[in-house]
Amino acid sequence: MRIITSFGANLTCKYLVGYCSRETCKGERPHGMVFICEKEGAYVNTSEENTSNTEESFTQAQTPVKNNLPVSVILRKQINIKKSTHENLSISSCIKTGNTLVFTDCSNKRLIICNPDGTDIHHIPLSYEQHYITYVDSNTVALSCGGDKTILIINISTRSVTSTINTSGYCRGISYNDNNLYVVIDRSIIHVMDLTGKVIRTIPVPSDHINDITVDRDRLVCIDNTSIYCCSLEGKVMWKFKKDEIQDLRRVTTDDEENVYVTDWMKDIVVVVSDDGKHHRELLTKSDGLNKPWGIYFDKKDNTLLVCNDCDAFLFDVKKQ
Repeated sequence: MRIITSFGANLTCKYLVGYCSRETCKGERPHGMVFICEKEGAYVNTSEENTSNTEESFTQAQTPVKNNLPVSVILRKQINIKKSTHENLSISSCIKTGNTLVFTDCSNKRLIICNPDGTDIHHIPLSYEQHYITYVDSNTVALSCGGDKTILIINISTRSVTSTINTSGYCRGISYNDNNLYVVIDRSIIHVMDLTGKVIRTIPVPSDHINDITVDRDRLVCIDNTSIYCCSLEGKVMWKFKKDEIQDLRRVTTDDEENVYVTDWMKDIVVVVSDDGKHHRELLTKSDGLNKPWGIYFDKKDNTLLVCNDCDAFLFDVKKQ
C-alpha cells in the first residue's frame, strides 16, 4: 500500500493508495481508497467506481512513456571498401541485400559490391554519376543519377545495366515500394513510376529542399538539410521533426518498427527518431568511427544498420527493447 500526503487549506490528508477486497475486509467497510484527514481524525471511503478511476489515473501517471527506439548498437564489422590505398572514393549511398553490400561511388561513376566482411570486392562501371540507391529485389537495385536526369536499373548478380529511365528533371532521393519507384524530381515534386519509367501519379513535397526519401508501408519519410517529415502516400504531413542540434542531413532509412534513422554529415552523428516523431536520440557519433557520414541503410531481415563514410563503412547489430 502506498501513502501519499496532500495539503489543503485547513487539513492534511493521507491517501492510502490500494484497497482491500471484499474477502479481506469481510464486509466491515466497502473496499476502496481510504482518505484519513488528520484534523478531523476521520476517514472517508470512496466508492468502488471512484476508486477504480483514481487507481487507473494513478497507474497511468506512474507508468513511463514507452517507445520502440533501439537500446544500443554493437559494431559487427568495420569495412574497408578500398581495393588499394591510392583510391579516392566518394561514397554517397549504400544498401545491404542478403550477404551483399552495395555502395555508390559517385565521383568514380561506379558501384562497389562486396561481402559483409569487406572481402570479394567488385566494381560495376557506369556512364553516369549516381548519388542515390534503392533496393528493388535480391538481385536488383535502382540508381538516381542527378543532373543526368537518369535512373539506372542494375542487376548486381550479372553486374549489368538492365534498363535506363529518363526523367523530366534533376532526380535525387529514390525509394522502391509495392512495384513502384518514388523519385524526387527537382526537389519540388515526387514522381511515382513503374519500372519502365511510366509516371503513375505525383506527390507534393513538404519542403522546397527535399533531398532523400524512403517509403515504408503506408508512409513516406522525407528529409531536407535540417528536418524530417513523415507523410502519407498522398503527401499529407503527419509529423515534422526539427532540432537545433541537427544541421546537415544527408540520407534516411527506417527499421521494422518505423523508427527513422538519419545521417548528419556536419555533426558526424546518426540520429534515430521514434515512429511518432516524439522521441529521439543520438545513436552513433564520431567516437563510433563516423567521419562525414552519408549513406545509411537498415536491413529489416537481420536487424543490422549499415552506415558509410566517404571511404569506409560500418555494420552494426541493433538491439531493441
